[in-house]
Amino acid sequence: MQVVFLNQFDRIVGQGEDRAQVFIGEEQGVWSAGWRSIQPTAAEQEDLWYEGMSWEELLAAFRHGVACKLSQGFRPMLDGMLEEAPLWERRPSALTLLQCYADMQDATETGNKLRIWRRARATEEKKSAYLIATNRELQMLAVYLPQSLEELIQIPGYGQVKLERYGKELVELLKDIPRKHTFPLLTWVSKEVTEEQRSSWIFKQKEEKYSKVLASVREKRTLLLGIREGRTLTDLENLLQCTRRQLLERIEQLDEEGYDVQRVVEQELATLPDEECEQIETAMKELGDQYLKPLMHKVYGDIQANAKDTEGKYEKLRMMRLRYRKLSRSAI
Repeated sequence: MQVVFLNQFDRIVGQGEDRAQVFIGEEQGVWSAGWRSIQPTAAEQEDLWYEGMSWEELLAAFRHGVACKLSQGFRPMLDGMLEEAPLWERRPSALTLLQCYADMQDATETGNKLRIWRRARATEEKKSAYLIATNRELQMLAVYLPQSLEELIQIPGYGQVKLERYGKELVELLKDIPRKHTFPLLTWVSKEVTEEQRSSWIFKQKEEKYSKVLASVREKRTLLLGIREGRTLTDLENLLQCTRRQLLERIEQLDEEGYDVQRVVEQELATLPDEECEQIETAMKELGDQYLKPLMHKVYGDIQANAKDTEGKYEKLRMMRLRYRKLSRSAI
């Protein structure tokens, strides 16, 4: 194997030191990345993170593996592997400090009250809960307990729009909860978070981030393989353990990225009557293919059927749109 990248990692453990290497290598077109322990008193141990021909998946596995080791306390000899600037040149931002400190605190009871409020608001506005407030925003509210609009606006994520929409409710919810700290927050939070705590928190966030990236890359590989094998949408839905709508969105994303998804498209459209195909194609030529709702009304009229039937019609439109866009690209 030809090594194309190598870096050494060290970690202080009591009076001793753990030492290891992270590597990327290539042999006859096959890429590999992993972790190699190089303890002087023990045999080398190797943990292979990835082996295959996908550079995209190799990078995702490599970044996730490095982030995991950083969160475990290892530090690289050559810094900046996951950053544009080395650690010693990075200044902690106000947002990082506030999020880090909040995540270090236990505010379960108040957090539960805020989640009940969020759930009620989401139901009332018919929105996803995260659009009302993210989990991180709720954690910061629960920890910092703003008790006026002037204090609430210091919480990251609460600008003028959220302040006007939810500010009075949140202040009312939090105003009677005792607190020991004061505002402005940065006057004391920056003194409460040590450099080691901040670094560990940052590396943990990166570990979670690259874990999701790696899962996404592997899911894409699984989906592409399933399409090449001629699997149906139902097969792919069961394979990926996702909803039908999520599956269709992922197939559309693959098409936008330039992957060939026509096998599953043609397979699903094989039973669609020619007359219906022509109606949909004509509607797309007339109205464009960006928005599905106008196409739905144009082709099928006012839908009064049940939700399952409506979703089935939208599925046909999505499949026809993929075919239509493929033909449009070929005609250029």
